[in-house]
Amino acid sequence: MKAIFKNILWLLLLTVTILSCSKKDVNYKSLIKGGEIYYPGVISNQNYRGGDLRAMLVWNPSPDPNITKYKIYWNNKQDSIIVDAATHVAKDTVKVIIPNLTEGTYFFNVYSIDNQGHISIPLNINSVRVFGAKYQSGIFNRGYNADTPYITNLATGAVQLKFNKVDTGTINTKTVIKYFDNTTGVQNTLILRPDSTTITLNNFKFGTDVTYQSSYLPMRGAIDTFTVAAPSTYPHIKRIGDLTAFYIKNPGNPFYRSDSNPGKWGLLKDWQYNANVLNQDGGIHGGFSTDNGGCVHFEARDYSGDGVNNGKVYQTFTLPAGTYAIDVTTAGYGGNINANEVVSVGNTVPDIDQINSGNTIAWFHGDQNSIGGTHTLNFTLIQTTTVTYGWVVSTTSYTYLQFTRVALRSL
Repeated sequence: MKAIFKNILWLLLLTVTILSCSKKDVNYKSLIKGGEIYYPGVISNQNYRGGDLRAMLVWNPSPDPNITKYKIYWNNKQDSIIVDAATHVAKDTVKVIIPNLTEGTYFFNVYSIDNQGHISIPLNINSVRVFGAKYQSGIFNRGYNADTPYITNLATGAVQLKFNKVDTGTINTKTVIKYFDNTTGVQNTLILRPDSTTITLNNFKFGTDVTYQSSYLPMRGAIDTFTVAAPSTYPHIKRIGDLTAFYIKNPGNPFYRSDSNPGKWGLLKDWQYNANVLNQDGGIHGGFSTDNGGCVHFEARDYSGDGVNNGKVYQTFTLPAGTYAIDVTTAGYGGNINANEVVSVGNTVPDIDQINSGNTIAWFHGDQNSIGGTHTLNFTLIQTTTVTYGWVVSTTSYTYLQFTRVALRSL
């Protein structure tokens, strides 16, 4: 009886086992019905390059020749883009620009799709940084170094600007410098490289502004460069030494005439004068003579005639804020002289009886006993100012007075 029971039990267990195995076989076959599951090849070496409200995704393509396109998702698959697979050479580089993004950090999923519509597993490009106005508001123009002299060659107007080293942690690409040319009056543009701290402006027009504006990459390999929103103005350049050539026309040694008269007397080039100075050659010349190779010359009419009364020779120019000196050199002279060398604010010099007026900021008075040699007129301007330097002279008969040079210096 026990033997019969054991045989029945064994048959029951064998039946359950066979049924269980058959069920597993059916499920497995249903999973691979039609063949094995196929996933297209995925991209490799995926990376990115940030930009201005956009990003460039970069990868090496899959060598799978059946891949026809890639689909890229971001914003939790709310946004996507499809690009064609133009190459299957694994060493090539695929570059895809994702435009119209907002500033922030993004995560991208890249799928490969083959010619039968099979889709690969995703490859992720994480922590993609996109830059914009917030980044730009945090960049600044390079700092300058104002502790050292700037002027390198006054004769040519060469001025050296000095800047601090680029701040660590930033990727400066250039600094654009603009300044006005003293000869042409046009605005010149120079580029200061990131690895340089000095740059020379040639033929700089003193008294005009120099501006500079820096540009940066937000990251290594970024596809866009950001420029500081507004340029900065370099501090007023120090002016040390002889500035004559930059401001005074026809300053002497020798002085030049503007007329073609072959005789001794003429008209002074680049200087203004009043009619009282024109007392030679029948009243058509005066203020210039060929003596001393060319000089400013006041003389009584035909030497023995009437003297000069309130004769003026002057020139106007605009100077930036600073402290200056004008040196005036006398040549020959004789007779009774009332000579005045004047610096005045504005476009002219005062009459001889108003020399010490409110517009006069520097003045030297000389007569036949003190007019010889070189005289210096010092003055200070607190802002850019138009000034006039000139001579205001009265003489008697048998009187002459000559000057050979005017020089302007900064102090």
